[in-house]
Amino acid sequence: MRSEDLKYLGYGLGIGALFASLFFAVIFFKPQFNAFGGNSLFGVKSTPSPAPALNTQPAPTATAANTSTPTPTFTPTQIPSPTLTPTATATLTQTEMLMANGEIVIMGPLTADQQIRLYEASLTFLAPTYELSKQMSVAINNARFSDPSTTCGPLSIAILQKAGLLSADLVPHDFFLINPDLGVDRAVIRSVFPPEKYSDTRFKVRIDQADWEANPLLPGDFVYIYSGTGGNFEHMLVVNRVDSQGRAYSVNNYNTEQGFVINEAMLYDPSDPNAGLFSKWTEKQFAKLGSTGYAGFEVWRLMENQ
Repeated sequence: MRSEDLKYLGYGLGIGALFASLFFAVIFFKPQFNAFGGNSLFGVKSTPSPAPALNTQPAPTATAANTSTPTPTFTPTQIPSPTLTPTATATLTQTEMLMANGEIVIMGPLTADQQIRLYEASLTFLAPTYELSKQMSVAINNARFSDPSTTCGPLSIAILQKAGLLSADLVPHDFFLINPDLGVDRAVIRSVFPPEKYSDTRFKVRIDQADWEANPLLPGDFVYIYSGTGGNFEHMLVVNRVDSQGRAYSVNNYNTEQGFVINEAMLYDPSDPNAGLFSKWTEKQFAKLGSTGYAGFEVWRLMENQ
């Protein structure tokens, strides 16, 4: 081999050895990272990154291959109290308000429903002026020339009929100027208030001197008042209510300074002997407006469970 060939062979071997050295250096000497994340490959150091903050929360558990969006955590707040929905309040009727205030007390043989009907029926006959009472008297008696001064009997029967306590077939005018002391008239009364259904009690005491605490009038009572000596008229009425103080009331026809009217009036107050129509009808100072009750009174009352 020529010396020139040996020369080129030596160059080739030297270059091959150099490349072989570089190859093994890459394979066996990988980059080394320090504790701060830098590398020292070939002696070059990177600027260390700040240490990450420690996370004290537990690591999330992987549930799928794809990374899920973290579910936000809500801080509980105070739950407001539920707002109550207002309920409709039933409007009380006039009668219910009177009952609530003690102006009407359920007592006696009538049921609560019967007493309410009686009171409300009586109000339909109110005629607080002479002109109105005259018109009402004509309507009750079905008589063109009827007068409110003599309509007490028919008015009483009409009130009881409208309340459903007496038959609608009765003729109110049959009680026009009726007198229980007369046999024929007592027979009429007996047919309307039969003894098997109604008690009949005669009180022979002046009406303003009666013991109303011991023998009170009750709702539904049909009352006949005897004039007696000193009286100038006899009268009939129906008790339409009694209040919590024991005072009895009636819608009936009575005389006033302005003439006869049909109105509700208190009959008596057991705690005040000078109050009510019964007291007024036995006082001489009011005699020109009418006097009665000196010979007592009679009461027809529905018996219990009728």
